[in-house]
Amino acid sequence: MLDLYNNQYDRNILKQHIYEISFIDVLKTQKLDVSFIVQYILNPKYQLCDNEKTITNNMILQYQTHITENELNNGLIQYDSDNDSIDLNFELYAENNP
Repeated sequence: MLDLYNNQYDRNILKQHIYEISFIDVLKTQKLDVSFIVQYILNPKYQLCDNEKTITNNMILQYQTHITENELNNGLIQYDSDNDSIDLNFELYAENNP
């Protein structure tokens, strides 16, 4: 399990552990880029918990202060769902990590 509150992780590590991490904790503790936020944090495909479905643009701007509202809006406009796939089989992961 990643220690989000004591370590910074790069995009690839976060992607590898996407089904293990709380998006709220990731927002609060990690420095994220707009494409990661759009492809994963705001993507209903990866929002497994109810609290993750309540994440708003305002929350992102509150915790990711290096991102502007304009940058986030542009990221949302330019989003291409073909870019959000990860190299992880959720069913296989769930079987191996009960």
